[in-house]
Amino acid sequence: MRIENQSVIKDVLSKLFIIPLSTTHLDLVTKIAEYCLGVKGVDLTHQFMTPRSFSVGEYCPRFALEENKLPNLQGKSVYMVLIPSPYKRPEELIERAQIGAFAAKEHYADKVVLLTTEFPHARQDRGWEEDMKAWGEPTTVRAHARLLKAAGVDEAITTHIHSPRIPAYFALEWGLVPKELLPPEAREFPPSELKVPQQVDVKNIQIQEIGKKVFKSISPHAFLADYILHQSSLVNAPYLKEEGKGLVLKALDKGNRGFIDQLYDALFLPNASRIYCNKARTAKNDPNSVSVEVVEISPHFDTLDGKIELYADDGIETGGTQMRAAEWSDGGNKCNATGKSYGVPADRLIYFTHPWLGGEAHLSVQERLVKGIRAREFITTNTRPYINDAQYHRFKEKSTVLRFAELWADALIANELGHDLEARYSGFSCEEEQHEFISSLYNIKRHSWHFLVEGRQKERKEIIFRLREY
Repeated sequence: MRIENQSVIKDVLSKLFIIPLSTTHLDLVTKIAEYCLGVKGVDLTHQFMTPRSFSVGEYCPRFALEENKLPNLQGKSVYMVLIPSPYKRPEELIERAQIGAFAAKEHYADKVVLLTTEFPHARQDRGWEEDMKAWGEPTTVRAHARLLKAAGVDEAITTHIHSPRIPAYFALEWGLVPKELLPPEAREFPPSELKVPQQVDVKNIQIQEIGKKVFKSISPHAFLADYILHQSSLVNAPYLKEEGKGLVLKALDKGNRGFIDQLYDALFLPNASRIYCNKARTAKNDPNSVSVEVVEISPHFDTLDGKIELYADDGIETGGTQMRAAEWSDGGNKCNATGKSYGVPADRLIYFTHPWLGGEAHLSVQERLVKGIRAREFITTNTRPYINDAQYHRFKEKSTVLRFAELWADALIANELGHDLEARYSGFSCEEEQHEFISSLYNIKRHSWHFLVEGRQKERKEIIFRLREY
């Protein structure tokens, strides 16, 4: 693969200001900066900006600017790094991003970009007029888009967007929706007065594509595929043999289907099969009201019997939906509409990009997952870094964290160079090309290796009890 000229890279790096919005998880922001800048020992709070608060808790960040040299941020691109966690409320982090962007533009920054490992409130993307289950609730994603635009944010970058509708809200609030896509009576309205869905259809693919100019999402499907093929517990198992004949990818709902199809393409296993389900809820975000039905299978799917199924989604909250789906699957994947059963999987892999895991309750949710779901391996990422360190002991024995600091550093440089972030990490022509490019952009963390050993037997050791003379 070709490598960018070093003089071009140096020119990009000279323009960068990488700032943390909080000292929580400062180590991850520092790693991103170190990978990006190619140096060790970066002190972000002294070199770029300190995210300080006054003694009463009021946020008042201060950029590290040279005295008597104004405007100091002219010609600079400011990248604010937002990392969600149970220790800072998402509303606080979003407001910090607004204050940080306003401060940067006030000091003449050329561009301000929000790099958020996971976009807060991404699941709150439907208004009541579109979905009555949202009656009385805000469309929080649109609120964030409007406030970020007003504060001076030029672009936002995230990982594994929850819905393709979200860029459409950014297209709307940035005033990018062409007039021809609006009804005649609304074409002179300012963005804030346009109503969704009556005047702007955020499900319109054209509007969603326009929104990607300012709201950019990195899909991790190629990273998951590379891990499965080269480092996962399946490497020495029979399921990947015969070009993946023993692997079944399962989409639990319509929103999950696109990611499952992308993952299938990135695995380069033509004999792997897919099964598409419809996960229906009678109440919003209530796992007890979930029912699952099979709506479609890939052409060469025959059965789940003796095979391993893979769930792969953007995140897990309480684990209730996954537990219901696994229970249904272990019962034979019987479709209520047709009465047909699709077999019982021999094993299961579960992947989720965002480890929401109940926030502060993440340890108890991990316990629920490992006790309530028959699974060979749980795979997630460090978009919420606390998953690296705080794990329930039995979850540790079956879990792997894909760590993306190198990816986000690479994305930062690529964005400055004007590269398409959606295309950069997908669409490889062959598995070898994908592995060469992707494998250097992530690493893994495991607390245990024993689940990688097929057929491992528990070993007994001699117990030594020493006596003392009293």
